[in-house]
Amino acid sequence: MRLFLFLLISVPLFSQRKKLDTIFCDCSNAKELIVNNKTIYGKTIIPRGFGELQEISPIKQKTIYAFEKEHNSAWCKLVMNDSGELIFHIIPTKTDDDYDFMLFKSGKSNFCDSLQKHKISPLRACISRGKKELQGKTGLNFSSNQKFVKHGVGVAYCEPITVKKGEIYYLVLDNVYENGEGHILDLEICQRVNFDGIIMDENNKPIKADIALTNQKGDTISVEKSKNDGTYHFKASIIKNQSYNLNFYNDSNFNYTKSITLADTLKLKELKTVLPKLKKGRKNSVGSINFIPGSVQYLPRAIPAMNNLVKLLNKNSCLKILIIGHSNGRDDPSEKVTIDFTKRRATAIKNYLVLKGIDGKRIEIDGKGDHEMLFELPQANAEQQEQNRRVEIMVLDF
Repeated sequence: MRLFLFLLISVPLFSQRKKLDTIFCDCSNAKELIVNNKTIYGKTIIPRGFGELQEISPIKQKTIYAFEKEHNSAWCKLVMNDSGELIFHIIPTKTDDDYDFMLFKSGKSNFCDSLQKHKISPLRACISRGKKELQGKTGLNFSSNQKFVKHGVGVAYCEPITVKKGEIYYLVLDNVYENGEGHILDLEICQRVNFDGIIMDENNKPIKADIALTNQKGDTISVEKSKNDGTYHFKASIIKNQSYNLNFYNDSNFNYTKSITLADTLKLKELKTVLPKLKKGRKNSVGSINFIPGSVQYLPRAIPAMNNLVKLLNKNSCLKILIIGHSNGRDDPSEKVTIDFTKRRATAIKNYLVLKGIDGKRIEIDGKGDHEMLFELPQANAEQQEQNRRVEIMVLDF
């Protein structure tokens, strides 16, 4: 009876485990991945050995950046489903694993046969031992300006490559160590975009400010500064169908965050941003501190704007603020419930600031319910409704 009960309890638990993705250790049966704007493969099973053929070595490739030999390898055939710049991250499950990689472009003939018969050099290769702070990650990113990285402790990333829709590439990964724990492969095809604009105060005077481009998770993509005349120009790569934030910060002004997508790139060539001066009694929307519908939980991409608010309060010790919460046409039975709900949104932001070390006595909260929506329902679209779910900042003392 005890054994029977154990089986009843155990089977559902095991069935809930996520099945690991399969890897293939030879070029000829490489795992085919259709690479779109964002493609994630894994977590995978453990690479064990080099398969049936030892396909990579410095002797077979015309480069010193080839593996000494394949140890525990995984092959992927990458079929580009869009054009742009390819970046990727190889993320080991166990951070002590040491992954090397080589990336080849496939011609019209059978690539795997050609690899065996001829000396083919990779387009990108990294066989270094990465720095510990990267937790074993390697790949292609925009921070690197190197096409190849040789063995030894060094940089872990190579620069991106430009790809076209329909092209085929072969990526081979090699974990030097035995008893690894698999990996995740995170690929992106990005579009290079020019960001040009000017930052002014409310009197049209130019402002020097910090500019940070962040993604929808709140991760920083690029950090720039405007010039003395308020202008800025930089390039960054973004992915189709994803939203990003441009965060503007100056020590003496209200900060602002603008949400953008690739479709907005024409507007980004002549973007004018106004950061009003901090002044007692002045109220301002700081941009993208928005909330999940029906929730007091802020969206992840709000975090950079909230961190700018932390920095502003730390820089100006006399600054005291009022955080005002807003909602987007709730169906609550009473106005008091709606007002209390928006106060809780304001409190969520206050709690974040306090957690970051700001004295709670410098922050008051209020809620306006649905009384000050930026866009009236039911005409408002989804993006406008999100903008309604916001907080505003008022200066109480400065």
